[in-house]
Amino acid sequence: MPKEMITAEEIQQAVINRIMSRQYVPGERLPSVRDLADQLGSNRNTVNKAYQMLSEIGVIESLPGGRKGFQVKEMADANQPANSDFATYFYQQAVNLAWQALAAGMTAPETLHNLTEAVHEVYELGEVNIAFYECNEHDSRDMGEYLSRKLDTDVYFGTLDDLYADIDGAVEKYDLIVTTFHHLSEVTERLRQNVEQVVGVDTRMTPETMLRIARLPNPNVGLVATLETTTQMLKHIIYSYFPDRKVQAVTITDHNAVMNVAQSCDHLVVTHTCADEVRQITRREPDVVVNFQIDEQSIQFLSRRVHETRTQKTATLHPPLAS
Repeated sequence: MPKEMITAEEIQQAVINRIMSRQYVPGERLPSVRDLADQLGSNRNTVNKAYQMLSEIGVIESLPGGRKGFQVKEMADANQPANSDFATYFYQQAVNLAWQALAAGMTAPETLHNLTEAVHEVYELGEVNIAFYECNEHDSRDMGEYLSRKLDTDVYFGTLDDLYADIDGAVEKYDLIVTTFHHLSEVTERLRQNVEQVVGVDTRMTPETMLRIARLPNPNVGLVATLETTTQMLKHIIYSYFPDRKVQAVTITDHNAVMNVAQSCDHLVVTHTCADEVRQITRREPDVVVNFQIDEQSIQFLSRRVHETRTQKTATLHPPLAS
């Protein structure tokens, strides 16, 4: 194609495609105007115009320190598509398609139908299947549903026993296998041949749980959890927020210790996984039943992994234009 026939819009789309396919990554210096013109068979003025257009919509930015050239801009949170740096670009492309459809004599419903079908086709090709596994059904369901809402996608949830019963099936079916940090080492060991599919997320006590603990009037707190690691984690968290509290922490497996703590403490705090058993052993209603949720930084990290996985799956299916 003659140099004068390659438009700035085509070069703009070529750069966008390379960014989306990770050929250019955030913070990376882009090719000089001369080099990109040589690569694409364009003239330098057209390339320079395309770079300026990308800069105006926030996809790329000038190099820091007054240096000549551009770099890929660090992208916004993947959970905020309405505010993403690409939103303006995609809107412009949609407007161009709408004008082309109008010129071809297509009706608005026909145009909308075709665009909708195209969106479904592309997003189905890039669908990322996610599974969340925890040690108990309650946490698996609650956290799995929470991930579904935060990621705005379907997330399968099950117990670790479900995962271990058919590891090969899970690896084949799901692109990402998610678990909490408490079980990350264990899951990684079991899936050592497919460790790149495993993602760990951190958990925190819910704000409601922390508020109820903060409102306990007396300083002597008994703490009961299912796992030793959980008791130590919760004990540390309570001390970090309330250093004046006196915390006695035991696991549910030691019934005598549970009974002694229940009899000697002012307040009884238990995790939801063992609350019913504590009631049976002690005949006492816990003051606080601890619930957990996945923290926001983990959600953001998982969102990035989903985006990266989707990009990898679609990179070979859609060759960049004008590249």
